[in-house]
Amino acid sequence: MDKEILKRFFEGKSSSWEKKQVQDYLQGDQLNLLDEYIKEQDSIHPPAVDEQYKLMFFDELTSNIKQQENQVNERKITRFTPWFKIAAAVIIICTASGLLYLKRQKQAAAETGTLLTKITNKGRNLKMVELADGTKIWMNPGTTITYNKRNFAGSLRQVSLIGEAYFNVTHNVKKPFQVRAGKLTTTVLGTSFNIEAYENEAETRVMLVTGSVRVNAGKSQEMLRPGQLLGFSRKEEQVNVKSVDISDKQELFTHGKLVFENLPLKEALKRVERAFELKLTIPDESLLDNKRITGNYYRDNAELALTRILFIHGLHHHKKGDHNYVIEP
Repeated sequence: MDKEILKRFFEGKSSSWEKKQVQDYLQGDQLNLLDEYIKEQDSIHPPAVDEQYKLMFFDELTSNIKQQENQVNERKITRFTPWFKIAAAVIIICTASGLLYLKRQKQAAAETGTLLTKITNKGRNLKMVELADGTKIWMNPGTTITYNKRNFAGSLRQVSLIGEAYFNVTHNVKKPFQVRAGKLTTTVLGTSFNIEAYENEAETRVMLVTGSVRVNAGKSQEMLRPGQLLGFSRKEEQVNVKSVDISDKQELFTHGKLVFENLPLKEALKRVERAFELKLTIPDESLLDNKRITGNYYRDNAELALTRILFIHGLHHHKKGDHNYVIEP
């Protein structure tokens, strides 16, 4: 990767090969070249970024991932690209609201005298908890896990989730593990997966990294394979399953990075606010319309992460107080 390729990309002049190189680069850890390019462009007042061009690129890239994977399999290529590095098995289950389920759990606990266990991550950093069966859960800030101790020790290990968490489930064929997130229920015997179930987001998501899982979403039921992402629309109650790049995802989820996979920019910025305890003001919210973001960002530098995310779409920010930022063109 070099600056000329980045320059052509942001000016809408890059070839299909160069666009692929930039997309792979933006999903990596070392983005120093991008930071240098941003500084150079800021210093010389760069021309307006072609937003429509980049949106078309990201949409086209996402929709063609599965087609590319099939083509690679047909050619029986032994060296594969980062899009198709599928490890063992992971699943992400996301939903917006588990309030009704929590209410029923509390009622059951009151009737049986069983203690309801509730774990909440109120800090800024990732929090890892280990359940009695050995299952490990990495909880993002603002995430809550709730389960009934008595039921969990029985024939079904069941927890409810609000927020986002990565699960590494201990295998037990006699005791399936279930994660309930609103209208989504993910059932596994032993695997690893990530679930995004934020209350104010339009979609709940499950990403499988290793193993296999069954997801009941509304009236639909889907079996996921490693490298698949299931999205469930809360409003329409529709399910969408697509292939995604899961290389290094386990490390990213367990080391506290912000991981965005074709996420609406508006929702990504809300997650940035939550992760860094910021206040983002957007005078013209239409600037975020029809924009999506894919990438991985460290939690140790709020301003750097915000700069990188906004620059992809030709947006900027200026500081207004210690933790307040204004987003503008």
